[in-house]
Amino acid sequence: MKSSEQPTIAIVVTRTGGEPVLTETLTSAEEILELELALINKEPEPLKRVHEFRERQKAEDEEFADFVEGILSQPFLKPEVQEHAVQWFKSRGKIETYQKAEDEASTVIARYAFQLFSEDPKKTDFMLAGPKARVRIRVIDLTSYSENQAA
Repeated sequence: MKSSEQPTIAIVVTRTGGEPVLTETLTSAEEILELELALINKEPEPLKRVHEFRERQKAEDEEFADFVEGILSQPFLKPEVQEHAVQWFKSRGKIETYQKAEDEASTVIARYAFQLFSEDPKKTDFMLAGPKARVRIRVIDLTSYSENQAA
């Protein structure tokens, strides 16, 4: 079943000497929400919250993988449970391959979106569309936020 949610990539920029610099690329709604919450809460390092979120996700994934591995190491394991665990590991490998390809595609899209933003800084929320896909691009400029935090 296809997700009805519009894919969104947020490019996070700062400015060095007036020129925008691509600082971070956010590719999930959860990461974007974490950054927005950090900004709303006026956290001094808003991207830190995103990085912590990513680390928590990674730790949870590893914890579950360890749990499944632990189940597989049990003697007298029911064959159907063993089969489900093996299938989970196979699926995990496929998901990781898919996520890597998705990350690479997102990086290419983000670089192109950043180029468009650099040419026209008024473009802060726009669509990129190809023959088979549409992606919403959001530009989050942390420059004024950082300056306000320093004041």
